[in-house]
Amino acid sequence: VIICAVVVLLIVVTTPKGEVPSLFGYSLFRVMTGSMEPQIPVDSLIIVKETEPELLQPGDVISFFSKDPALKGAVNTHRITEIYVEDGEYLFVTRGDANNVDDQYHTLQGDVIGKVVFSSTLFGKAVSLISNPLIFLVAILLPLVFLLAHSLYDSFNVARKLAKAEEEKAVREAIENIKKEKEDKRGMQNGRNT
Repeated sequence: VIICAVVVLLIVVTTPKGEVPSLFGYSLFRVMTGSMEPQIPVDSLIIVKETEPELLQPGDVISFFSKDPALKGAVNTHRITEIYVEDGEYLFVTRGDANNVDDQYHTLQGDVIGKVVFSSTLFGKAVSLISNPLIFLVAILLPLVFLLAHSLYDSFNVARKLAKAEEEKAVREAIENIKKEKEDKRGMQNGRNT
């Protein structure tokens, strides 16, 4: 969990402004509106794969930076209904599955992030729960603090046992040296007496 969190943090921090964090061409998003229901419900987690514009077809669900002023450049996820090529550039007409009309603002190929290749409501709900500060504190942070405290306690116990063993070994060696010195002195005295 810690390694994953660090990797995600590094990816997010090193992503240039105006770009989407991705790993090996894949990005994760959480769906915030119901425009793609019932196929992709609110709070679903989606995985979007970078895809070349010429590989996209009507019917594909894509994520893109929206030109709609109401969305202020936010990432939107809708289905392609039509594709045009103007001056060598692809232009995508999109629509949410729950919407009655196509999106008013068409999407240029440079605004496309990629094609949705996976969606899961279960994973999305889990991410939503974990992003709640209270749940994060109880479910993630407290267990990590407990594991750290337990590891430190074990480390101190091992260090204390090693120190005690070293001390006992040193005392035994000292006693052995004293005994050896006494035996050597007796041997020398016995040698003089004879």
